[in-house]
Amino acid sequence: MNTSDLLVKRCGLALLSALLLSAPCGAQTLKIATVAPEGSSWMRDMRAAAAEIGERTGGQVQVKFYGGGTQGDDLRVLRKIRGRQLQGAVLTSSALAGVYPEMLQYGLPLLFRSREEMLFVRSRIDSMIADGLRAKGFESFGFASLGFARIMSTENPVVRLEDARGLKIWVPKGDDIGFSAMRLVGLAPLELPISDVLVSLQTGIVDVVVGPPSGAILLQWHTRIRYVTDFPLVFAYGLLAIDRRAFERLSAGNQSIVRQAFTRLAADLDRRDAEENAAASQALRNAGLEYLQPPPEEVERWRQAFSGSYPELVREADMSAELHQRIMALLAEFRAAQGAG
Repeated sequence: MNTSDLLVKRCGLALLSALLLSAPCGAQTLKIATVAPEGSSWMRDMRAAAAEIGERTGGQVQVKFYGGGTQGDDLRVLRKIRGRQLQGAVLTSSALAGVYPEMLQYGLPLLFRSREEMLFVRSRIDSMIADGLRAKGFESFGFASLGFARIMSTENPVVRLEDARGLKIWVPKGDDIGFSAMRLVGLAPLELPISDVLVSLQTGIVDVVVGPPSGAILLQWHTRIRYVTDFPLVFAYGLLAIDRRAFERLSAGNQSIVRQAFTRLAADLDRRDAEENAAASQALRNAGLEYLQPPPEEVERWRQAFSGSYPELVREADMSAELHQRIMALLAEFRAAQGAG
């Protein structure tokens, strides 16, 4: 090989090395589905986290969010994750109940009486549920409170338990707890994907939805609702879950960056729920929705009706009775301390 050929070869190798060093090596994309509409605060925050991950990994990890439910309902999204068409999703807790029933532990109706109770229990139980979900194949980064769900009705005001009888009440598809709880107290639950709720309200398929005020605005349900029954029926939360196989294909350093960004995202969303739901409640009032305040004795009747069904609900949903008892013990501890105070 003459000197000229050797020089060309060396220059070529140098150029190739420079290109390899300057381009992302083994870039990976995490495709994540969500029902959050484009332009919503949740979507803005998620896209900001995605941009941070892309920047901090030097483009080696790209996160793409598909908003507005464009990837289908929760069951279809989970099928796409199993088929590796998607790598993750932002889901409600009930969506993952078929994968890991303990996701429903917080969803017993009237389990929590206040935000303070909920935070006290979660500070001791969240990590246990997250560890169990990870063992079932999903990496999560912290739970984001959606707030306390209220009863919201289209035509019929609901104050007493008897007022709800005969009405078609939406529960999320896969929410075994919600469906069974309604049935056990003599109500008429109707299971539908969350993406079908607005149309069902518009067409009269559903008379009542149960959701937090912020969710009613985010998903446009408030355009079809007339009444809000103002007591906390059930605690709702969501989470960003990534298929563990996809997460573990990332390098250790990139896993750390993704975990930091998404953990901070979940914590920010979790902290904001009280403020956002207060603002959403005011917005619903300003839009003309009527807030109904049941007297304390009526709320206690609701509580007694549902709490009596807890053992059966835990058994039917195949949840851990031991974990349920642990949660009930924590609530008793908190309430005793509050009473003493």
